[in-house]
Amino acid sequence: MQKPKVYLAGQSNEYENNWKEEFKKLIDFDFHDWEFDSDQTTPDTYFPDDLNGIKNSSIMIANPGVAPSEGTWVEIGYFLANNTDKPGDKCNRLIIIWKDERLPIWSIVY
Repeated sequence: MQKPKVYLAGQSNEYENNWKEEFKKLIDFDFHDWEFDSDQTTPDTYFPDDLNGIKNSSIMIANPGVAPSEGTWVEIGYFLANNTDKPGDKCNRLIIIWKDERLPIWSIVY
């Protein structure tokens, strides 16, 4: 049986205390981590690798951290576009780590 693929979106380990490493210890999942699994040589290689990683994942765990995180929201939007029927639909395979110190607090429930 093939393991579910999980895309780890958001801040890099360097800026978020290696947040991805605990997830990678879960043996029942395969992970796509853009820091290592997407070819970052040029934009021509990175973006296709990154988008394919998102498209081929059945679960996304996103950590936007506390800094502006425009790239994370693009990743989340692409994941939602591939895993919902219409804009505004909810997706129970998307997990967003929202730190208490990040503002504003969500006004919509996901």
